[in-house]
Amino acid sequence: MAGLLISVCDADEAQLALEGGADLIDVKQPRGGALGAPSPRALAAVSRTVRGRVPLSVAMGELGESVDRSSLLSIRGVVFAKVGLAEAGADWRQRWMSLIAQFPPHVQPVAVAYADQARARSPSPEEVLAVAARVGCQALLVDTYCKDGGGLLDWMPLRDLGDLLKEAQDLGLLAVVAGSLDVLAVERVLKLQPDYVAVRGAACAGGRTGRVELKRVRRLAGMVRAATVDRLWERGGAITV
Repeated sequence: MAGLLISVCDADEAQLALEGGADLIDVKQPRGGALGAPSPRALAAVSRTVRGRVPLSVAMGELGESVDRSSLLSIRGVVFAKVGLAEAGADWRQRWMSLIAQFPPHVQPVAVAYADQARARSPSPEEVLAVAARVGCQALLVDTYCKDGGGLLDWMPLRDLGDLLKEAQDLGLLAVVAGSLDVLAVERVLKLQPDYVAVRGAACAGGRTGRVELKRVRRLAGMVRAATVDRLWERGGAITV
């Protein structure tokens, strides 16, 4: 069953995401890039709003960026944390593993694979997944680094994406799909049976730097639920109320 992840930047957006049916809430600063880190204060405010009703994740920038990660990781309620590998350099494996080793036990690391790896100057998704499985990552997020109008499926064919997600799931990782997904792209990737579909721009008025709207979240949540019901019927499962 797929879940809906909504990325928010403050407590007000988090409340709307909850009301709209989000299954997981991610906190980021959209103007800071693909994985722009929020302030510890903003993250703490979101955590107080969520109150453990759904899992909480946090974006912590790119590996080479100066981010106060220790403060973010100390916020109560954070379950998942992710750091991107754009422009990480040849020694990215050692630096990434060293960072993950500093995560507190209650925070699960998320590996980030950029489909537009050439523009991000990041490791390939296959390389990221291979290391992620060895260092204890609990999820693989497939995303795009550049947010200039192109979506995930402009950079990775649907079949290749499906193969990558299945490989991640076979290794015991949650498979999460993001990358400037519009409504049509959400419909397409849901057929691949990811564990979560992650959106920001499609949930906002005015794109990813706009504001989350309740009606948009509800529509997305409805799509995710409908896809799950359809899959149950395809498998011959009985649905009772």
